[in-house]
Amino acid sequence: MKKFLTYSLFLLGLSLYSQSIWELSSSKNKMVIPFQLVNNNIILKTKVNDIPLNLILDTGSGFNILFAFPNKDSITFNNIYKIKLTGPGMNEPVDAYISKNNTLSFKNLVSKKLDVILMLEDKYNFTTSIGIPIHGILGSDFFSENIVEIQYDTKKIIVYKKESKKLLKKIKKYKKLPFLLKDKKPYIPVSITVEDKKTQNLDLLIDTGLSDGLWVFEKELNIENKRYINDYLGAGLGGTIFGKKVRFKTIAFSDYEFKNPIISLPDSISFLKKNILSYRDGSIGGAILKRFNIVFNYDTQMIYLNPNSNFNEKFHYNMAGFDVQHNGVDVVEELIRFDLPDFKKNITENIYDDAKFNFKYTIKPGIQICFVRKNSIADKVGLLVEDKIISINNKKAANYKLYEIYELLLKGSNQKLFLEIDRKGKRLNFELFLEEEI
Repeated sequence: MKKFLTYSLFLLGLSLYSQSIWELSSSKNKMVIPFQLVNNNIILKTKVNDIPLNLILDTGSGFNILFAFPNKDSITFNNIYKIKLTGPGMNEPVDAYISKNNTLSFKNLVSKKLDVILMLEDKYNFTTSIGIPIHGILGSDFFSENIVEIQYDTKKIIVYKKESKKLLKKIKKYKKLPFLLKDKKPYIPVSITVEDKKTQNLDLLIDTGLSDGLWVFEKELNIENKRYINDYLGAGLGGTIFGKKVRFKTIAFSDYEFKNPIISLPDSISFLKKNILSYRDGSIGGAILKRFNIVFNYDTQMIYLNPNSNFNEKFHYNMAGFDVQHNGVDVVEELIRFDLPDFKKNITENIYDDAKFNFKYTIKPGIQICFVRKNSIADKVGLLVEDKIISINNKKAANYKLYEIYELLLKGSNQKLFLEIDRKGKRLNFELFLEEEI
């Protein structure tokens, strides 16, 4: 499954300054917003110009971006200007539009002066790779005038009007870290200890839109004599990013230590072309951020970290070595039993001769392999891109959500996966024995 990540996007020919003004229309000092956590990404249900949309909350994006739109609804945008965008993975600048003074609302929390970038090309379809409709990105504007607490363990965001006494009492127990805002994005200068080697003064982007835990550009890390895999790291608005994954015994930063972490080292070529390496040495993403409850205060440029119940969770990677996406449809047959005799108990799921049965047919998205890592377990057993998955562990693939399949690929070592595949009309069976490569 594709992991969502976003990049710094640069506007050509237009200076963009957000005029966002947020209003909390409530007598209380705070508002709670539930969210869905998929592949370590925060997905918020909101309304843009009165139309319901799903947006990824992304501190790594300086802009609000829409790249998909509901089929049944029409969204009106005013004050539109054509612009050019460029970023990592983009060979050439692409056409886009900016619309000013849009309304975005979460019940009592409303902004009526939000700038939105509209990317109208249909190639930015993350719905097929995440498994639920994704319409765009809510970037730094959400944090600009709000004190925002992200509770990864309860999957809630709390937006505060101001630093109340109650909030100050809470964050007094948290680890306090100053950050710098560069292009409206938060960077923390940290010292990272990787086993016995100490790397000083790394500039890391706090990036809630990054699925991985830690990205460090290879120039900052010595991985000589380390086992690594060359892997697909993710897809974003600029294209696909590949790189290395390496597991270390421990890493530590800001007084917190993590055991057996995985660090991703993205291919730096795409970033060098856009001079992004001068901005940062790497990024902290969702696989680490989800281990904390975090309070962001952009006004004082402070974040506050408090370890939560996810803190000691193991670091996983896709050991199977293939990714999936929605493609086409499957018709799923489901047996329905009714008019079961009252005097008989259905304890063992036996079929009764005098009961009546019917079938329900549901159309669900098909599941297709979209990437196979070279020399991975999937590659060695012979799985191919465009193979259609019929079943996983004897359960119809169409009955899984995409993120549930991805969780299966993150199973611990010495686990087995049984796949039934349709390859151009021919049914094939595969057994994958998952083993650690790094």
